[in-house]
Amino acid sequence: MVVAGLDTDPESFDRDVTVRHLEILRAATDAKGRKLDVVVLEAPVMTRPGSDSEDFAAGYINFYLCNGGVIAPEFGDADTDRAAKDELERLFPDRRVVQLNIDAIAAGGGGIHCTTQQEPA
Repeated sequence: MVVAGLDTDPESFDRDVTVRHLEILRAATDAKGRKLDVVVLEAPVMTRPGSDSEDFAAGYINFYLCNGGVIAPEFGDADTDRAAKDELERLFPDRRVVQLNIDAIAAGGGGIHCTTQQEPA
């Protein structure tokens, strides 16, 4: 399974890129020739005030799997926040999905998974 993001805003510079990525993924196969199972999480339509920087990374695919849980972003768009949580609960039925406001992280262009990566000593 591949979880991919989709920017649905026709004015966004990311929209065409995410649409093309989905086309590539849906046409791809694994090493055994099997089609990939591509699950799409649409980006939030709106975000909280103050998140209008061009670097703001508003997307749900930067989640983190940990100890029986899924830590996922939440952006203040009730519809897409709920849709992302529902889909993650469907994909990971044995894990508890918790969404967190990550505006401070997203403002720098990153997400939850980015901030949990190892740092060299």
